[in-house]
Amino acid sequence: MTYNKIKIVWIIAVLSVSVISSVTTQSFAQENGVGQYQERQDAMNAQMNLFSKNASFNEGSSENGFSRIISKADPGLGHEQHQLAVIMPIDNTEYTGTLHYSASEPVQLVTLRGPLEPGEEKGKTIWTQDNKVFYEIIQVNQYSTTGKWQFVGNALAAHTFKSTPFTIDYKIEYEEVGEEPIIPIKSVNDIMISAEFSFDSGTVIIDTFKVFKQLAGYDRQQPQVVLQGVVGVEKSILYRAVDTEFDKGAGRNYGTAHQFSEFGMTINLMQEDHPIRKITYRECDITNYTIDTLYDNDYSYNRASAFVLVDNFEFSCKGMQPYHYDYQKYIDEYGLDAVMKMKGMEMVPKTYRDYGAD
Repeated sequence: MTYNKIKIVWIIAVLSVSVISSVTTQSFAQENGVGQYQERQDAMNAQMNLFSKNASFNEGSSENGFSRIISKADPGLGHEQHQLAVIMPIDNTEYTGTLHYSASEPVQLVTLRGPLEPGEEKGKTIWTQDNKVFYEIIQVNQYSTTGKWQFVGNALAAHTFKSTPFTIDYKIEYEEVGEEPIIPIKSVNDIMISAEFSFDSGTVIIDTFKVFKQLAGYDRQQPQVVLQGVVGVEKSILYRAVDTEFDKGAGRNYGTAHQFSEFGMTINLMQEDHPIRKITYRECDITNYTIDTLYDNDYSYNRASAFVLVDNFEFSCKGMQPYHYDYQKYIDEYGLDAVMKMKGMEMVPKTYRDYGAD
């Protein structure tokens, strides 16, 4: 009896030590693994709540499509004496769009991007509430009471360095920055050619040209341009122009004036939704036209690739004007990758005259 009791007590003691060891090991794993992950998640959730408590998205009085909010103290570390009016609270989704605003005093515009991965905050201007979760902060020093701003980020706000509240009326058009659909590459860097022709009968835009060559014109000589594209029905108006030029002569200097002589032409170079270059030509005529067959040596005969029939249009014009689009200020603020995600940017083509050049 005594021996059996001692044996039972010994077994219970061993089991107790095992249970304690298991609990200790599990607790240690939580603190060093799952615990750290949960701590970061809790911090992120708390930070989102703090940033967004100033305003609820799209709430407030509305007039003419605008919403109104009043700023509150900025919850970010180092910003406690500043005011912040949150227009779009922190979200895991990145947005791009246009903000229209009217404030009671000059404001600074702010977007946040993140949360940043651990260590990614180094070298960046950051916003944080707890020194655990960090967001990259992009501040645009507009310091104006009204205006329009194109943005990209996970949050959007107006900010002042004062401690007194301000009021801001705002309206935004936005969309998610998602994964872009995979589309066939039209050229290296995905540049598209859009050609616009202004004839007496109207304006026609053709987006199927694959080759654009400017042979002359930049040296102040008569501009000469070549456009090449696959033969297709969308070029019907150009085929009619070619035949008319062939029958009556190309231009007033070489033949009879007609509805397709001395027309206007504009070449737009686009990268996805972003206009890159624009060149306008005046008093143009089609001075040569050929049809060519492109193929890869004998591969087409073996059906490894296809024959391609292409149109070659050659134009001579009496003048030209090149334009560019000034993205540099946006690239300086956001970086090139962010600018390429922006949608619906309203860019105005500029010439050297826009910079006060003679």
